[in-house]
Amino acid sequence: MGTEWCGLNNSDQSIFWATLAFLNGRLEERATLWWALRLGPTDTATRLAVLHVIDSPSGREIHEPWRSAWRLIEESWGTPSREGSSVGVYDAQQRLNSGDRSGALIDRIVKLVSPRLSLRPFNADVSLPGMQLRKRRSRLTKVEHLLTAELTSGETIDPDVLKLDNVTERDFIASLALALDAAVAKGLDTARRLAGRAEGNFRQLGDFHRVYYVRTIDREDQEEEPDEYNHGIAPSVKLLHMVVSRLAGIDIPAAAQFVRRWKETDSPIHLRLWAALSRDSRITPPGDAGTTLLSLGDREFWKIRVYPEIAELRARCFNNLDPQQQEEITARIRRLPPRSFWPRKADAGQVADARLYWALRELRRIEVSGASLPHNGKAWLEASIRRFPDLVAVTRADEGFPGAPVVYAIPANPDSRFDLLAGEERLKMLENALSSSDDGWDDDPAKDWIQEPGHPMQILADLESVPDGGAAFVRVWNRFGCAHSPATAQIKDTAQRDLRAESNRVLSLLSRLPEAGMRAAVEGISNWLSQWRDQFIRSPQGLSVWLRFWPVAVEATNTRKTHEEEPDFSTILIPSSEQEPKGPDTQCTPVGRLVGIFLAACPDLREDQHPFSVDGAPRMMRDAVIDAPGESGLIARHRMIEELAYFLKADRAWTQEYLIAPLMTDSDEARTLWHAVARRRRSSEVLKIIGDAMAGHATDRRLGRETQRSLVFSLVVECLHALREQREPAVAYSRITQMLRLLDDETRASAAEVAQRFVRDNSTPRSREPPLSSPEDLFHSAVASFLQGVWPQERFLTTPGVSKALADLPAATEGAFAEAVEAIERFLVPFECWSMLDYGLYGQEAGRRKLSSVDNQKKADALLRLLDLTVGKTEGSVVPHDLANALDQIREISPGLTETRKFRRLATAARRG
Repeated sequence: MGTEWCGLNNSDQSIFWATLAFLNGRLEERATLWWALRLGPTDTATRLAVLHVIDSPSGREIHEPWRSAWRLIEESWGTPSREGSSVGVYDAQQRLNSGDRSGALIDRIVKLVSPRLSLRPFNADVSLPGMQLRKRRSRLTKVEHLLTAELTSGETIDPDVLKLDNVTERDFIASLALALDAAVAKGLDTARRLAGRAEGNFRQLGDFHRVYYVRTIDREDQEEEPDEYNHGIAPSVKLLHMVVSRLAGIDIPAAAQFVRRWKETDSPIHLRLWAALSRDSRITPPGDAGTTLLSLGDREFWKIRVYPEIAELRARCFNNLDPQQQEEITARIRRLPPRSFWPRKADAGQVADARLYWALRELRRIEVSGASLPHNGKAWLEASIRRFPDLVAVTRADEGFPGAPVVYAIPANPDSRFDLLAGEERLKMLENALSSSDDGWDDDPAKDWIQEPGHPMQILADLESVPDGGAAFVRVWNRFGCAHSPATAQIKDTAQRDLRAESNRVLSLLSRLPEAGMRAAVEGISNWLSQWRDQFIRSPQGLSVWLRFWPVAVEATNTRKTHEEEPDFSTILIPSSEQEPKGPDTQCTPVGRLVGIFLAACPDLREDQHPFSVDGAPRMMRDAVIDAPGESGLIARHRMIEELAYFLKADRAWTQEYLIAPLMTDSDEARTLWHAVARRRRSSEVLKIIGDAMAGHATDRRLGRETQRSLVFSLVVECLHALREQREPAVAYSRITQMLRLLDDETRASAAEVAQRFVRDNSTPRSREPPLSSPEDLFHSAVASFLQGVWPQERFLTTPGVSKALADLPAATEGAFAEAVEAIERFLVPFECWSMLDYGLYGQEAGRRKLSSVDNQKKADALLRLLDLTVGKTEGSVVPHDLANALDQIREISPGLTETRKFRRLATAARRG
């Protein structure tokens, strides 16, 4: 622990010791294990404490399977999450096009697809083989009873995007192949340890249907690549095949060496890779391929859904085999697959047909591939294939191979019977049809009919024809509430609609509908009210309907039960900030929809207007909303706090008591309400009231990192505006400094990014608004003072994350580039800078290269210092792939700088990278 402990600051040391105290005696609890799964890469102190405990004497005494589960978590922490290959592959392509052949690029490409361990809590409601869950919990015996472990990875890489065909350097391709081969082997080793056996188990690896990428030209119409959505081992295997195929185009003996080694490897995946590459007779002579095909076991020979490449190799190389091998392969196929492939209790006739079908399909595959069968095999095929017309029609060598899942659109299927009815008779039939249907994927003619254009208006007329507003037809009400919308055509062949009249007709029905009917149709009615809010708030009946329906919505929201229970982490001392805590559904509940109507009904404010000072509709709705109990009250306060500036201006005293006071308590409810504060950038007037408390909550990791970032953003922006305007800040600068010290590194880096955004956003013209000031003025008047007087100056807070966040500030300041570099110089350390994009100097702007903005000697010297401080000096450091372009600009503007030590070092790094 010694070396790692020295790297912790005071805040992290406190977290470390608190975590040690919390973990005492809790290592054999599900909640603790699942909490640890949520710890992210930035929870360094917490992870270090966990590892210290499990390595301590008391940790070594924990029982199985708990100990193995903790070791799996340790292993998963050792493999950092990867960036999505959908983005990273384009960076790799660009670096390849620019001539980059570095080891750093090889590492980056491999990381895009490398399989890695993924863990998630085991759902105890689902029983596993060997574990029966009875009323009395049985003793845990396996890790699988605690955790679900599998491999995951980035996305499959399209060869047309990576463009390896343009790379001709043999050593680079061979090195990339070796690195990918090692990544695949490591993934296989991980899966074997998880599965407990070496062969025949693809569940831990993740599904994969082909070891090579199926290009668009080889697919059926509308098909996707078979492994488009498969993460695990598939992306790395496909890229390995792609790279070795490219190596074969440069150096056949080197590629053949890979393929021979695969054949000797005891792994289904390597056997499949061997088969896929052995289709090239230059790599594997046909005679050798035939000998191997004949030596395969029944599973490899017949199971085309597990070994499709074997069947494909057999078909494509058949013509090149010697006659004896052709006869032997044909004879083995005619002997049919083993009976043991089918269950013992399966119908004998059906099994016989299936075995014959499999054999005929393989012979047909050989024919379709352009080969000629031996005479006896061809005669047997022609005599038997007529029993299976689908085989006669086969035209592709990959017939029967697994492919990507296909999603089919299910067209609406309205029942025309409802068109023949009207009034109560139609409502009864619709109600009966809706009550007998489920919420699955099956067609529902009643729902489809109601949603057809024009039919909601017919339903409205039907409801008007029965007493009590149609109280007996609550299912129809629910569907009508979703289908009747002002945004869609409801009347066929009619362009004009009287939305106000339609709305008033429905409100009249709702005013007559009994409370029991409202309660049963609460979802549909609340959805209708939300969709028609613009017409609703202008109707004289609107307020009475809203007040009548509000208690029903409160009751429905408070009694709503979740379908999926989640582990209770409320007792965990230090939850991870990687994920946002789950908050209330403020939009899609009945109360959420009705609060939205109340907010829409609140009038715009003028200087002399106080809408809640009189007993009008806004006052009556507000009083009802704020009195709601339970979850409904939390939703109501959450929505109103989002609009805190409005309510402060409308009624400051009431807002202080009912909205701000709940924020100031130390409770789970208060933390939930701070998420509402984070939904908006807060003005100076609001921050004068809640700014100090906001600065405190910005460092509370229980809120989640995105919420922390949003709170910090508002505070830093207010600080910058106060400096620019030379006024007192809403929150004291010293308080902001202390907040920045206590943030975790990732959130502190996001605070550093605000400076660059402040300059860019306020110097850019907006619609109908001129820019606030020039980039240079914004830097000198606000950002420079912020960095010098507010940002914490301690060196231990200078991290790669902060350095990267500040690196593009000089480019944003334009003419103040050199002064900006000088201002951030003390906060810069090396970080992973992949291109000049990290410095804001990549590409063009307004038809001009961004690097050309470095146009005088002072700026050139500043850029050189900036690069020297941020490009690493150690072996293996990341070097921007376009660093040479920046050095060329420096050389052009100030040739004398090329003789400096800094320039020579960077030039060497650019050549090496």
